[in-house]
Amino acid sequence: MKLVRYIKSSIYALILLVATTGCMQKELVRVDLDTYLKNTQQYKDQRVVITATLKDIAKDYDRYRGREIELSAPLTYYGSGGFWTWYVLLEKDGKKLRCYENKYRIYPDPSAVDLALSARSQGGNVTAQGELLNDGLELNRLKYNGYDVDTNLDFYKYRYAPLGRY
Repeated sequence: MKLVRYIKSSIYALILLVATTGCMQKELVRVDLDTYLKNTQQYKDQRVVITATLKDIAKDYDRYRGREIELSAPLTYYGSGGFWTWYVLLEKDGKKLRCYENKYRIYPDPSAVDLALSARSQGGNVTAQGELLNDGLELNRLKYNGYDVDTNLDFYKYRYAPLGRY
């Protein structure tokens, strides 16, 4: 009887171990593009974010396209003028990059708006992280002054949804 109980609990422990390790997120590594390209095998089990500057991206846009990148620069514009959804414009030394959220929303997350407006008024560097596409950086995160905002979060979906209907 004890042997059956031991085997049963061992099987449950094994199932739990496999289920939790299979769902673990990959380790996040920030590295410059040249280092990554020299050692791609080293990063195969990790989530890689390529660090860059606006100058790097303007100089060689095609090498960065399709990769998840992170860069910091002053935010000079927040809004939606002339574009299909809201975006911020990062600009430094005459180089510009549009960073946008690809999901259409009438109103973006208020925390992202507050972060963008604060950064624009204070003139500090904003760190944007996302995938570089043909028309700019599709945002995943915006960081400024100790705040880190997930731009993919649909605030209004959760705020106005009936209880229990997420």
